[in-house]
Amino acid sequence: MKHGGQSQVLKRVGVRSLLLVGLTTAGALFLAWRFDSKVAETAATALLAAGPLYITWKAFKHDRVDAAAVDLTAVADRLADAVRAQWEAEAEVRRVNDPYPLPVAWRAADPDLVESWELLTDLARAWPGGPPGDPARWPASANGLAGGDAQIGEVFSERVPTRRLVVLGEPGAGKSVLLIHLLQDLIARRPAGGPVPVLFSLASWDPNSQRLQEWMAEQLRRAHPGLRAPASAPAAAATTQPNAHDLAQELLDARLILPLLDGFDELPPALHAVALGAINRTLPAKQPLVLAARAAEYRAVVTRPDAVVRLNGAAGIHLLSVTREQAADYLRRDAGGSHTPAAQRWDAVIARLGTDTPVGQALGTPLGLFLARTIYNPRPQVVSHSVPVSHPDELCDTTTFPNRSAVDRHLFNAFIPASYSPHSPAPSKWSTGQAHRTLAFLARNLETKHDGSPDLVWWEIPSDIPRRAHFLLNGLLFGLIAGILTGYLEESSEIPIGVLSGAAAGVLVNQPRGPVFAPVVRTRWSPRAIVRGIKFGILVWIAMGIYFSFMSDLSTGFKLGLAFALSFGIAATAITGIDTEEADPTTPVGPLTLLARDRRSFLALGISITLAIGVSFGLLSEFIGQSPDPLKGDLKSLAEGFSGGFATGFVKGVLMGLVIGLGVGGFATVWLGFVLVRAYLAACHKTPWDLMTFLQDAHQRGVLRQVGAVYQFRHIDLQRHLAQQPWPPVA
Repeated sequence: MKHGGQSQVLKRVGVRSLLLVGLTTAGALFLAWRFDSKVAETAATALLAAGPLYITWKAFKHDRVDAAAVDLTAVADRLADAVRAQWEAEAEVRRVNDPYPLPVAWRAADPDLVESWELLTDLARAWPGGPPGDPARWPASANGLAGGDAQIGEVFSERVPTRRLVVLGEPGAGKSVLLIHLLQDLIARRPAGGPVPVLFSLASWDPNSQRLQEWMAEQLRRAHPGLRAPASAPAAAATTQPNAHDLAQELLDARLILPLLDGFDELPPALHAVALGAINRTLPAKQPLVLAARAAEYRAVVTRPDAVVRLNGAAGIHLLSVTREQAADYLRRDAGGSHTPAAQRWDAVIARLGTDTPVGQALGTPLGLFLARTIYNPRPQVVSHSVPVSHPDELCDTTTFPNRSAVDRHLFNAFIPASYSPHSPAPSKWSTGQAHRTLAFLARNLETKHDGSPDLVWWEIPSDIPRRAHFLLNGLLFGLIAGILTGYLEESSEIPIGVLSGAAAGVLVNQPRGPVFAPVVRTRWSPRAIVRGIKFGILVWIAMGIYFSFMSDLSTGFKLGLAFALSFGIAATAITGIDTEEADPTTPVGPLTLLARDRRSFLALGISITLAIGVSFGLLSEFIGQSPDPLKGDLKSLAEGFSGGFATGFVKGVLMGLVIGLGVGGFATVWLGFVLVRAYLAACHKTPWDLMTFLQDAHQRGVLRQVGAVYQFRHIDLQRHLAQQPWPPVA
């Protein structure tokens, strides 16, 4: 899925703003004809509504040319700090160290799946500038890659000659957790200014339509929205491609990102060979990388009878199953110790570990052990001890669970109820049924609307609902506001016309938007706003002075033009003073924080526009109201004090500015659209009213994981299992 940048967003805002200008002008002329309003007042109203919108578009469009060159190595250092903090917090939520990290071991991958050891060593020695590591630390053969637990960083950094590695294993063998350990180790080893290891999930990549570099850049922007900032003004101006020279793309081009590519097997099987070929073409031989895949799927693609496709220059390791002793000790320790009554509940299951029984196979992987201990080793809460706890003996029933797939399905089915049970460490605001329904809906949405992508991006949810729902939501919102304003400004009999006009404007202007839009990370006051306001005011003074001079005399025209200049100057200064660029593009930003910042940006834009238009209307009303014929006003009227004319104009301007501010703020940010869609989904009983709080709670319970600003299900198999549930789910 291709995404544009923030500049594309603002450009689309400008187009829709001009459409809203047309609607506003047409409505003003209609009211002038319908109620015999003075032409000058009508023109002032229409132009005043149009000006701030156009100013906003032009200011946002041109402000981004002012970006200065960025020190990429400093950006990489800050990104490394953000990634470190992100995965340290995630390890705590995932209970990786509770009761202790589950041991993981590996051997060298089968020789037919990777390059020969002699080729790898010769290739590394022949690289320009020499090998990336110390050849004295290379083992004599691929068998020297065998190891376990904390050795993964040493294996990759010192034992693999090319620093290109394939990690293979069975489903649930712990490949993703091993990549997290490797990422943390690489960051600890990383020198200042060195490449930053970043974990990417390949499930959302379409190698037929997306270049790998473009896809990785967009994943960086999603997880770290500040990386959408331009890297330099000259580079940004030299191309018309969206995001072509933002920080995300520049970091990749400078090879300051070390990609850890997880979930190769999560791509459709027909794309495996295409994806592997694209990785070989895109990432040069000297680019360090890690690729994780299920062993069977990887073997199928590299041993095809028609063509052999391997990851160029890569060694490989194969994760081993958890031993019977390791699994038994882990389950007993998690239950409180070997001699506790809770640990004795596992005796029947432990007797079957390491065998070919369904439960023995299912609990031979870290994922199976995690699910089992979550379900059958609950952390008791002080209250509600009367709720019964499931017994692990049920897993030994071969009639109910005749094969491993049946055990796996049962563990996934029981995981959500166990995570939201009264025995969980924290009470839940949502029942098990509510949680299951919401998670199943989100999983189905990812599978059907996002091609199985693991990234649960909250600001893209509005693009997933039907277009008719968008029309209904925006029509109701704008129609309601327009009806209220019509009732205040006109007669009550005109309210239906206002409602219909507002609904039509909402439907036409606020169309459903795709994932090109991204949250605004930060708003701040720009000192350049005053200069822009003065410049724009002078231009308006000249233009309006010439216009009104043709309708009257030169002196009156330029006096009237001065009134417009003051009004538009104030509006321009206030509106263009909002700068939405992020000062520190790699500051860790979680989903809730990002939502709050985007909401603040929406309010800043809305309030600024509302007050600016209110003051502008007040000035014009004060000036024009001094004479029955506004063309006969003089400069003295501007200094006679702000009487009732200004107050009346200010109130009307605020009401008009409220509508325009709502529209512009809704276009430039994503918060308003998300709020409307969240209400729609809650009304349809698909998600809770407070969806973001629910997602954060699911993350704390270990059901979801947080990757920068987006969420993911803890395991892709859990996502796919929930997506296959009948709808509405019965649980």
